[in-house]
Amino acid sequence: MAAPITDDDRDQVRRLHAAGQSRNQIARAIGRSSSTVSKIAREEGLRFEGGARVAPATEARQLDLAEQRRQIVARLYARASANLDRVEAEQYVRVELLPTGRPVRLISDEPPAQDERHHSQAIGSYLTSAARLVEIDAGTGAGEVRSMLTDLARGLRDAFADDEGDAGEG
Repeated sequence: MAAPITDDDRDQVRRLHAAGQSRNQIARAIGRSSSTVSKIAREEGLRFEGGARVAPATEARQLDLAEQRRQIVARLYARASANLDRVEAEQYVRVELLPTGRPVRLISDEPPAQDERHHSQAIGSYLTSAARLVEIDAGTGAGEVRSMLTDLARGLRDAFADDEGDAGEG
C-alpha cells in the first residue's frame, strides 16, 4: 500500500515545481512515484509543461531525421543502379589477385555467375533497405512498432491507474 500523502510532500512538490524541476526529478527528490507527484500537482493546480517546451525541438529533430532518410534512400537507389549497370554493361571488368599479390584486370562479355549472384544480392538488399526507410515516412509497414508502443502506453496507463487506486485506498 502506498504511503499517505503528507503536507510535507505537498510543500516539497510546490517548491521543486517552482524551481523548474520535472515530474520525474521531483519524484526522485522526494522518494515518491511520479504518479503520486502528478496527483499532488493536479490537486495543487500545478502543470508540467516540459512537453510543450521541447515539442518544437522534437519536431525539428524528426524533420532532420526524415531528410536524412530521404538522402539515404537516394544513395541506396544509386548503389543499386550502379550495381545493375555494372552487371548489364557490354563488358564486365573484375580484378583478381595473382598468387604473387599483383592485381590483374579480367574483362568478359558477362559477369561470372558468382559475381552476378553477389550483385543481385546487393541490389536486393539496397532496394529492401530503401523500401523500409520509405515505409517509415509513409506510415506504412511500421505496424509492429506502433503496436508495441500502443501496448506500452496501455500498460503505463494501467500501472498509473493502479497507483491511483492504491493511493486512494490508504
